Amino acid sequence: MGTKPRSSNELEELANIKMDINIPIRQYFRSADQVLKQAQIYKQEKDWERAYVLHMKYTNLCLTELPKHPTYKLPENKAKIKDLNRNCLEALDALEHMKPILDGAYNAYVKKLEETQKLEQATSIANQTTQWQSQQRSVDPSNPSKEWSLQEALKGVIGVGYDEGTKTSTIGHQKADYPNLSLHNQSDGFVYQSKVEYQLPQPPQLPPKISPLPTLPPKVSPLPTLPPKIPIDTKSPDLPPKIKLYDHEPEHRTGVTTDASTERGEPLRKLLLPKRLQHRFLSIAERNTCNKIETCGILAGTLKNNILKITTLIIPKQTGTSDTCTTENEEDLFDIQDKHDLLTFGWIHTHPTQSCFLSSVDLHTHCSYQLMLPEAIAIVCAPASSPNFGIFRLTDPPGLDIISNCKQTPAFHPHPDLPIYTGAEEGGHVVVSDYEFTVLDVRDKK
Repeated sequence: MGTKPRSSNELEELANIKMDINIPIRQYFRSADQVLKQAQIYKQEKDWERAYVLHMKYTNLCLTELPKHPTYKLPENKAKIKDLNRNCLEALDALEHMKPILDGAYNAYVKKLEETQKLEQATSIANQTTQWQSQQRSVDPSNPSKEWSLQEALKGVIGVGYDEGTKTSTIGHQKADYPNLSLHNQSDGFVYQSKVEYQLPQPPQLPPKISPLPTLPPKVSPLPTLPPKIPIDTKSPDLPPKIKLYDHEPEHRTGVTTDASTERGEPLRKLLLPKRLQHRFLSIAERNTCNKIETCGILAGTLKNNILKITTLIIPKQTGTSDTCTTENEEDLFDIQDKHDLLTFGWIHTHPTQSCFLSSVDLHTHCSYQLMLPEAIAIVCAPASSPNFGIFRLTDPPGLDIISNCKQTPAFHPHPDLPIYTGAEEGGHVVVSDYEFTVLDVRDKK
């Protein structure tokens, strides 16, 4: 589900599911079957993360949420509940199988990430050390091998440095007169007066003033213990190796998806819609449309490599009015879908007397689809209006929360003036494509 693998604990947080007690429990039974079927497809494709989330959703729905429904314990539901419980055991076994795979991939990712960070840190320290050593060698460019010495730098400065063979006198430079010496010549007894004046030797010429004093290096106190010298290399250090996110890429495929997401930020899978479906459905509904009666159909299809593809338009048994349409014998509809191994991706209906929008009845009808499949769509065909075709979904939030918590009666009632639904095609997750599809019209022929 992305470039970074997630742990089983993170995935369990995505498996929360809520139930609306106003939706008939038989619809939840059907939705549970659809969730399990998707989970099994993802498991077959070794898309472990999505398989784990959907298996977890299934068990949460069947074991935690459905028992809260007011009709759960009715006798007619006993056989279905028995099937759900049996399937839950299989789902729990699947979760136990996938958990170590997911956590192993996650732990391997974290370990490699830590190793890469350590390598980058070591490389950074080595680069800093090399730079510091280079700066130290550049203090005396004429002799890069000679280390800097404070005594050598101050040599010749008056009062501080000196040369070994030449000492500087601290006595003034004035002439000194000493008393005459009487030299007595012992041979003739005559005393000679010396006229020689002695002068102290002149001090040596001072060296030229040195200004300014040599620049001292910045104080570093105390110096850290240096690592061993590293030979200077003009090349930049090699980058650390890239992390391979998964040890077994084929076992963690995510499939193609879209950039679309819900208003909550949850990603939406790509849903392929046949280009000619609208025209074909309107031709099927033409007689009802002329009589100003609504017609509805079910959008069914397949899941492969994380792409939802509408492959079949089912026209179920139904009754309709000018502004409503209700399916009949839903069990027959479910049997058809099971026989052809189809998933439900939404529904389509006409508005022969109205414009292209979702009525309050439509909103509640579609809510049951979208609660179990975030990508589920509602298509409206309004041949007498412009625009005459729309592909919609409930916003999430606020639309899905508002409708699922709405308890108002009668069927047609107002809702808050908020963006409850939105288009799903332009900039959304629905992609219209030109391909063949199947029509299954199971209505009684007249």
